[in-house]
Amino acid sequence: RHHVLYVDDDPALLEIGRLFLESDKTFTVDTVTSAREAIDHLKSVSYDAIVSDYQMPGMDGITFLKTLRAQGTTTPFIIFTGKGREEVVIEALNSGADFYLQKGGDPTSQFTELAHKIRHAVSEKRADQALKKSEQDYRHLIEHANEAIYVVQDGLLRMVNPRLVELSGYSTEELLGEPFLKFVHPDDREMLKSRFKRRIGGETTIPSRYSFRLYRKDGALLWVELSVVTISWNEKTATLNF
Repeated sequence: RHHVLYVDDDPALLEIGRLFLESDKTFTVDTVTSAREAIDHLKSVSYDAIVSDYQMPGMDGITFLKTLRAQGTTTPFIIFTGKGREEVVIEALNSGADFYLQKGGDPTSQFTELAHKIRHAVSEKRADQALKKSEQDYRHLIEHANEAIYVVQDGLLRMVNPRLVELSGYSTEELLGEPFLKFVHPDDREMLKSRFKRRIGGETTIPSRYSFRLYRKDGALLWVELSVVTISWNEKTATLNF
């Protein structure tokens, strides 16, 4: 069930909207008649989506939206109003509205469309939250891994984890953007360079595990074993190395 806050200075329209949205059992709707009342209400209650009129006394819908976004609130927000000027639509979307829906016409059609917009906005929000959570989880794993992990793209280091910093003796800033071969023993560079190019080129018969010698910042030479796979990094082919 989607918990929705519906804001409009017309109590009759609020009641019609609430009854329609709650009729299919997928919405729970709270209603308030002003933006200021809504702001107070949001201090103690969280919602999956907010639907707001534009023209309201005291504070209009876009000012209400801007206030919430300035406070860091990212709840999906839909402007639902009879005001149809193009500049209002542009300002609403530029201010962070997820959708803009104009009132008028058949009530069943307009509230059906509103329900669709709410579901779509909530679905996108939850998908975005899930993606961010997944990215945070992977970042946590990489940053706390006991293995040195790094990404090479175009021959340059694009991502390094703390274990590689510890292993190499270089700082993150000293590693990022540098050619990876710069830190490899000269006798091993050609082998790594050739395998990197062939792997990026799509060859699948190249060994995925091999050893080479790596220079630390203090000049010490380390034998390391590498495990490597091809990935997409910022929409471009790269290698993920362990």
